[in-house]
This record gives sequence, C-alpha cells and structure tokens, in this order.
Amino acid sequence: MPKMRGAVPDKSLADAFHSIDDMAERLGLAEPIRERAREMYRKLEEAKAFPKGGKCRNRHALYAACLHVACRAAGTPRTFKELASVTGDSATAGIKDIGRLVKHIKDHLGEEGGAQAAGEMMMGATVRAGDYLRRFGSLLGMGDQEVNAALEAARRLEKNLDVRRNPDSIAASVIYMAIQRAGADQSVRDVSTATGVSEVTIREVYYKDLRPHAELLFG
Repeated sequence: MPKMRGAVPDKSLADAFHSIDDMAERLGLAEPIRERAREMYRKLEEAKAFPKGGKCRNRHALYAACLHVACRAAGTPRTFKELASVTGDSATAGIKDIGRLVKHIKDHLGEEGGAQAAGEMMMGATVRAGDYLRRFGSLLGMGDQEVNAALEAARRLEKNLDVRRNPDSIAASVIYMAIQRAGADQSVRDVSTATGVSEVTIREVYYKDLRPHAELLFG
C-alpha cells in the first residue's frame, strides 16, 4: 500500500502510486524520492490541477515528471531521456511531454513542487552538470581520480565559461574529455550508451565548447 498522510488513497490514486514506485524501482531511486513524487501527484489530484484534456493525455509522462522534480530536489537528477525510458512499452512518454509537465508542476505547486529544481533548461546548464558526473562516471567504471578531475573541470567551466547546453550534455562531454586525457579505452559510443546523450551531441560539445579550453579545465 502506498504511503501517504491521512486517509487511505482511492484505487486510482493507489494505481498512480504503484506506477510511480515501479518507475522509481527501475531507476534505482531511494524511498524519500519516491515518497516526494507520490506526494506531488497527490497534491495535483487534490487541487484538480491536471493538464487540460482529462487527468493527463499520458499519465506515465506525468508520473515521470513528478519523479524528475523529486530527483532534482534531492540533488540526484535524472535526465528526461532516462525517465522516458521507464514509462512503459504501451505508454512511451516523449521527452517534450515530460518537460512540459515538469513546467506544469512548477506552475501549480510552486516551491512545494520543487520549482527551483523544475526547469533544467530555464537555469544555467553548467550549474548542474556536476550533478550528473558521479553517476555517469560510475556507469562507465571510472576511478575516483578520473571522476574528481571531471568534477573539477565542471566547476571551472561553471566559474569561467558561459556554455549554454543541457547539463547532461555537458556532463557527458566532460566525462568523455576526462577519459580521453586519461588514455582510457572507452569510446564516444560507450559514453553515449552509458549517459543517454547522443554521440553527435557529445562530439559537438567536446570539439566546440570544451577542447578549446582544455588547459583551463584540466590543466
């Protein structure tokens, strides 16, 4: 039975909580994040603040949006692409749908809904790139020294440069640059597979935005 304060949830709410928990399980998210996402969804239902056109044209996208905001608020973000990948075969949520619904949550729940965390594209991407680095590094089997070098590079990037890219794109590209400098054998394809960022994007950010400043970032 889903946890919630007060009365026992009705069947539709219980079903929503079950779906949120199932998606969170596949993403390996901790219970406090799941609980925050469930609470967010409950508040939307109580306020009758679902998007126009019924509760939601794609309920799984709304569950994913609640999880996205909860993850950001906890300082352990997941990309829209990661969230879209666990929305179910019969209800594949597009990245744009999730992004739109994250904004909807922010508009209707304000700070309680994690407004500060709700819009990666609305705030400087470089500010948040570091949030992804440890997880991406772990997925690629990078050592602590390499991950720390990437984190320092992201910090210098944020402090000294104005790179307007998605935070996950910057993180993946910084990871790729760190791997190249360490002489490791992972390819751009390996980085793309682990992070969910396309090879084209990684190469573009690496060559256009990072490599010209290699000494600043890693020197």
